Amino acid sequence: MATRRRLTELERLEIVREAQKGVSSLALAKRFGVTARTIQYTVRREKTRRRDSGIRTAQIGTTITPEELNTFQAVLARHGIENRSDAMRRLIQASNGIFQPDEHLADELKGFRAALNRVGNNVTQIAKRMNEANNKGMRPPFSDASLAQMRSLAGFVLDFADQVDLLARRRSEGITMLANEALKELADGAE
Repeated sequence: MATRRRLTELERLEIVREAQKGVSSLALAKRFGVTARTIQYTVRREKTRRRDSGIRTAQIGTTITPEELNTFQAVLARHGIENRSDAMRRLIQASNGIFQPDEHLADELKGFRAALNRVGNNVTQIAKRMNEANNKGMRPPFSDASLAQMRSLAGFVLDFADQVDLLARRRSEGITMLANEALKELADGAE
């Protein structure tokens, strides 16, 4: 029965480093006298260990204006947070709850879109009647009922704009509250 060769910790680290450089599992297996499967297992185990232990290996970056940076720092100061990296990390961790699609908002907007289509059809019909009368050289038939209908449509459009604005503000306030909660947890944890 053949004995299996055990890798030392230094060999495991070297395997991971070489695999990250793009060296194939077969080449590494030959070099260290193990199977390609052992190499793959070693690399996968190291990735899992780093993830589970919270070792940070990825970076993100963004370019912002000085005004945006000042605003962000003011928010951090308001929450008593001194480290921007910790704040960004906490916001990223909380982003799953913050950046979820808002089904309620989507449903409301679908309803508004349908109502706005009806208004558009009504406006088209009014414009068509007025244009036909104008082409015949007649004064467009514009009764009190037509005037009431136009006022109703104008009122609907204004109400529609107000409701969309309210929905957008509520969504923004919700995201702000979630972000503030994430930052508050970070500030509370730092104490």
